[in-house]
Amino acid sequence: MTNRVNKNEKAALSTAILTALVSTSSYAATVYKDGGTELKLGGRVEFRGDFIGSGGAEVDGSMEDKSRARLNLKGKTDIGNGLSAFGVYEAEQKTGKSEFQNRYMYAGVGSEVGDFSVGRQDMAAVIISDMTDITEFSGVQQVIDASSDKQDSVFAYRGEFDALQVQATYQANSGDSQDKYGISGLYSLPMGLDLGLAYSGGDVDKNNSEDQILGGVAYSFDSLYLAGTYSQGAINDSVDFTAYELVASYKVNKFTIAGLYTYQENDPNGAAKFDAVDGFELVGYYKLNSNFRTYLSYYMNQLDEEKNDEGMIIEGEDTLRLGVRYDF
Repeated sequence: MTNRVNKNEKAALSTAILTALVSTSSYAATVYKDGGTELKLGGRVEFRGDFIGSGGAEVDGSMEDKSRARLNLKGKTDIGNGLSAFGVYEAEQKTGKSEFQNRYMYAGVGSEVGDFSVGRQDMAAVIISDMTDITEFSGVQQVIDASSDKQDSVFAYRGEFDALQVQATYQANSGDSQDKYGISGLYSLPMGLDLGLAYSGGDVDKNNSEDQILGGVAYSFDSLYLAGTYSQGAINDSVDFTAYELVASYKVNKFTIAGLYTYQENDPNGAAKFDAVDGFELVGYYKLNSNFRTYLSYYMNQLDEEKNDEGMIIEGEDTLRLGVRYDF
């Protein structure tokens, strides 16, 4: 007899695989719940050590420390008539730094037709770029601000209608001719196939604009996850770009192995095309439980090496990353 998996089970499987890989903390503890109001606290402490190279540059020493800690608060309360109000705050502190950087800070209202929010949050295209942004060095599709995460002054609508997710965002800016927008849709079919499409655009300044069309496809089956994203657009009126990203992951008990190919080519007016990103990644994650994981990643940088006057590589170096992470 054929083993059939229903749509909800497939959606849960896809979410579980992404949760095991994606960098954003998915764990939170309810610290208060009473009378229709609840408050959740979460975060992470994560050691990340880069060996050989970091950010394409040769490590001048034994290791580049990229460790960080995050803390997030999520509140929600029932305000009657089928409506709820919510607020989200997340901050990050880098190793050796005393200040916290604001990652997310937004508030809004939830309803039967979707959520409406305003503040520092993701633009609409991120729901599509997240399909392949699941490893340590993925995320090439956030080429322009209009398609990026953690943007200020964003007005957002996010709705779910059975198998369809729809998002629309508008970013208001204090600078003249700098407003941006985005719209996206993600459809999940019962057989584990997800299809997504997004369009983002806006003004860079009075003389330049940006835009990006982004498509994605993902497939989940048992412990296997495959996904690809492709985009084209303009960084400004002088530079066009093409970007694509391919990922595959497989989970066996507590161990997950994933592979990535990430690429971006820029095409300036009146100049030759050049590769802005080009690399392969192989990473293994070992989760002892839902809170604690370790990982080892090797990123093979395919960009041409560039050296400074001292002979140090400043572009094109590989990276070996060791990580130890606790989520709470």
